[in-house]
Order: sequence, then structure tokens, then C-alpha cells
Amino acid sequence: MARLQLGQLLRELREAAGRAREDTAIKLECKTPKISKIETGRATIGPGDARLLIELYDADAQTAETVLQLARQARKRAPVRVPDWAQRFVAMESISSAIRIYEAELIPGLLQTEEYTRAVTKAFDPERDTAEVERLVEVRAERQALLNSEAPPHLWTVINEAVIRRPVGGAEIMHKQLLRLRELADLPRVTLQVLPFTAGAHAAMGSSFHLLQMRDPSEAKVIYTEDLASSDYLDGPAQIERYSLVFDRLQVAALGETETAAMLDRAIRDGT
Repeated sequence: MARLQLGQLLRELREAAGRAREDTAIKLECKTPKISKIETGRATIGPGDARLLIELYDADAQTAETVLQLARQARKRAPVRVPDWAQRFVAMESISSAIRIYEAELIPGLLQTEEYTRAVTKAFDPERDTAEVERLVEVRAERQALLNSEAPPHLWTVINEAVIRRPVGGAEIMHKQLLRLRELADLPRVTLQVLPFTAGAHAAMGSSFHLLQMRDPSEAKVIYTEDLASSDYLDGPAQIERYSLVFDRLQVAALGETETAAMLDRAIRDGT
């Protein structure tokens, strides 16, 4: 988390100072691609190099102290519980002030029951070791603590109606999952909408995505997408604007919160 925050802050300082990445690379006596890795949270720097950049970017005293604190924190090691490919996303998720999700196929991870997570994991890879499945289930459960933290992000989720109609894991597991959705929808920082089949064609057909907005020291936004073999992070202004517009359109096309709750109640009652 500190590495991501540090990178975002350093990029903002560099741009505000009118410096190119090449200038920063010269100052740190490294190659330019490393600066890109630092600013995207894939690499970090120590307090010594941080002081060089504070000088280069002419940061004020308060910002300089923030940079140094983040640089120290970013060097600390912590027990790794998340798979390598997911570490960056989970870190971003944990420092977000707002998370907007459109999901076409399954319940978003932050809203899943353990049984649902287990069923999805086994469906994706039936040969996966049982101990590994349980580790992934536990990690996802730990991530969900974010929703009950002292400063939870505003989670705004639009899910396709197919998500609540597909009996993942069987009728009993899906029933418990729908009850869980209904419960979470009442949390003050959670907004849940269902995009009904009757909406017809919509702005996000064929895709699912997360739009994350980071907390201080940066309000940066990042789009996260994934498929069966890879994941991607998009942060270009045009990309952010495009996905934000799509999500706005999905909100309009989807059922309101009251209508969504009524649909969930019917699905729970009918077992579908």
C-alpha cells in the first residue's frame, strides 16, 4: 500500500514540477523505465533517494515528510498471503475511498460468502489443491473486513441479473449468497443495483471492470480488468473518462436500490 501511495505522490510532484521521467532518472542515476516502475508501485526507493527527489521537485515541508514516511514504510516487509498476480489489486482496493464495480458473471469478491468463493474457485480449476483453495477463501474473507473498517470505501456495485440467477455451487449455497447480498446492501457505504434482463443492450456488454479511486495522498483513479489468463490496469485520462461514463450509464439502466432489494427478496423466496 505504501509503495502504491508513494508512487502516486511522486508522479504528481514530478508533473507539478514540470520534470520528465528522464530528469528523475538522471537524479537517481538509474534507467528511465525504473522511474515508471516506481510511479506505478512496482518498485520503490529508500529515504535517501526520496530526499533527492524532494529536492528535485521542490516539495514543501509537509509533503516532504509524507514522502519520507511512505518511503520508509514501503521498504518494510510483511507476510505475503495474496497470490503474486493479485497483490497490486488487493493493495489498491485497501487504500480506495470509492470502488465502483460492474460484474456480468459472478458476485464481486468483496460480497461473496465463503461457500460461494469455494465453488467459484473449484469451478475455475477443479484440480486445484484443497489447501490452496482454502487459503484463497481465507484471503478473500480477510479482504471483506474492509467493508466494516473505521473508514470503509463507498462500494457501488452494478451486477447483471444473470449473476443472481445462476445457482453457483447449488441451490443452498446460492440461497445463502443472496441472503448475504441482501444484508450487505443495507450497509450505509454500500450501494447495490441489479441490471435486469429487460434493460436489453447496455454500455458494458461483454465486459466487467473495477474503477478504484485512491485515498490521500492522491485521488488517482485506476481501472482494473481481468480475464482467464491476465489482468490489466488502465489509468489514462481518456480511459478513466470512458469507463466512468459507462458506469454512469449502467447506473441509469439498472434498477434502483429499492427495486433491486425487491428483486433479491423474490429470488430468495423463489429459490432462483
